[in-house]
Amino acid sequence: MQTIEAIVFDFDGVIVDTEPLYEIAEKRLFAGYGIIVPEEDWKIFKGSSEADFYHLIKERYNITASEAELRRKGRQFLLETFSGGINYLPGYEEFVKKIDGIVKTGLVTATSGKILAWIFQNTSIRNSFKYIVTAEDVKRSKPHPEPYRKIFDMLNVIPTKTIVIEDSINGIRSAKAAGAITIGLCSSFSAKDLDLADYVAQDYSEIENIVFSILKKGI
Repeated sequence: MQTIEAIVFDFDGVIVDTEPLYEIAEKRLFAGYGIIVPEEDWKIFKGSSEADFYHLIKERYNITASEAELRRKGRQFLLETFSGGINYLPGYEEFVKKIDGIVKTGLVTATSGKILAWIFQNTSIRNSFKYIVTAEDVKRSKPHPEPYRKIFDMLNVIPTKTIVIEDSINGIRSAKAAGAITIGLCSSFSAKDLDLADYVAQDYSEIENIVFSILKKGI
């Protein structure tokens, strides 16, 4: 008997291929303050909320500008970069069609609700979710479990009967702490980095195999 009630998606790096675009915009922001970010630091930013990101970089690199100024410039650079086009991750659209009507779905993102709305209105990416949790909808963002606890309440599902697809370490920690089954998608991190997840997939073909195997087993 099928016991999986829902599949919940992260947004950046799981639904849309935006992580490289974030890095372009962030490098532009850092350049304006004369900052060269060490390669190992880039992993720290992924999966962070907008508020956490600007607070972190201000403290980490001793930036004298206010967080409000950083946010204003960062958003400007990001939306200018997004204006060049955003693509779905390969295989995502096909996968969603295959699970349609089988399980409930939801979206949990550390992205700002305003940026998410801008993407839906100004790019080819469309909102197909009834239930969404953004950075503004919670007091504590990933890796805290609050975002996923909130979506589980909205979906009225049992956490242990829910699969979460994440591409970041913070996201996986959040979902696991909330009690979900986790699949780490290697779009932003290596399989080794995501070894905390219950399953690790290189692409949506592997995600599909994992999901339907779980559904078939009814675990």
